[in-house]
Amino acid sequence: MNVDTHAADTLLEPFSINELPVANRIVMGPMAVLAPDPDGRPSEQTIAFLSARAKGGVGMIILGGTTGTRRASAEAPVKAVVRLEEERFSPDLERLTGAVHAHGTSIIAQLTAGFGTMAKPSDDWPLIAASPRNVVIRRDQFPRGIPVPADRVTAMPREATIEEIHELQRELAATASRCQRVGFDGVEIAAHMSYFLASFLSSRKNVRSDDYGGSIENRARVLVDIVRLIREQVGPSFPIGLRLSANEHVDGGQGPEEYAAIAQVVEREGLDYVALSDGNYESMYRSAPATDAPAVEHGEAQVFRAALSCPLIVGSTHDPRRAGQVVADGHADAVMFVRPMIADPEYANKIRDGRLEKIVRCDRDNVCMRRMIMGMPIRCPVNPRMGRESRPPGKHPPIERLIKAPIEQAVLTATGSERIMSLVGKVSRK
Repeated sequence: MNVDTHAADTLLEPFSINELPVANRIVMGPMAVLAPDPDGRPSEQTIAFLSARAKGGVGMIILGGTTGTRRASAEAPVKAVVRLEEERFSPDLERLTGAVHAHGTSIIAQLTAGFGTMAKPSDDWPLIAASPRNVVIRRDQFPRGIPVPADRVTAMPREATIEEIHELQRELAATASRCQRVGFDGVEIAAHMSYFLASFLSSRKNVRSDDYGGSIENRARVLVDIVRLIREQVGPSFPIGLRLSANEHVDGGQGPEEYAAIAQVVEREGLDYVALSDGNYESMYRSAPATDAPAVEHGEAQVFRAALSCPLIVGSTHDPRRAGQVVADGHADAVMFVRPMIADPEYANKIRDGRLEKIVRCDRDNVCMRRMIMGMPIRCPVNPRMGRESRPPGKHPPIERLIKAPIEQAVLTATGSERIMSLVGKVSRK
């Protein structure tokens, strides 16, 4: 595709979500890199990390690496999650939203109901999903830079009861109301990858015979009910978004037509935007692709655009000109940037100032993701300040030598395998 050299300027145009004005179309996507305090409250580093990206000019931040229910917090496969369901953290969350708003940036809270078959199992919180269907991740499906010694197979969840579904829905609505009170500009329901809510959406994974299984309307019901409950709590003008996969990308998997049809059903209940993820844990490399704009190149964004009236947000586009072209061509209303925001918090300002050649580019080697899986602090080989934003410049130790071989070697050790197992399940040696 030919890309207009001025296409990046399209990203600087304002737009609206419901009644929320967003300064530009550059959105920082959700990521579990927030380094909260051990109890789950936002830390000084959490706030400094977000403030640096808000100061860097992004129009909106979608706060990920968060939980919206007690179950999600207890079963989170990584430790570093911000707990939105805890009322006692409200003052800390108010400081977080205030720090982001100080730079004219909007902030949306992502609400996770539970992690489904990807969860960390425990006696108190047995694994539940729409149906007893687990996840098998072939070793060749991991993103670039994350070598593993064998396929991964998660534990088998049991079918969630109606009361368990209703309880999680009620908790999400209460958390959404809390988010509104502490200054978030909206909430986003997390129904992507292979997490709890996502397990209801695909007919391949959902084989229920009750009101939550079978037809598109039934599979969408879990989300429709959540949107209705949240809307009752927050009123008509508070934005409610949905993050879901555009395509499973597995043999016999669900494609964009059915996912878009589900989103269409949910939109009728009062949904204000849809943000697309790609793939799931069985096609994990799709979520951290090595190429730009795959949702547009594969036609998935176009299917959703035709099905929906609300704003559409797509991701995985590092080059600002290509991202601007996606918006200019009408494939999306905004573009999410995740790894580029780790590499360069000034990404948006450099576009505004016409300094595209000065943008520090992510190398797509996924050191950040690799360290997260290993339980290590998130760092970036092209951004020495990443993870140290709360420390004054010059007052922190030099960044570690992020040499690929030793890290990859560590992944292959028994300790490394245990770390990965905590994220994606037990090893199946075939």
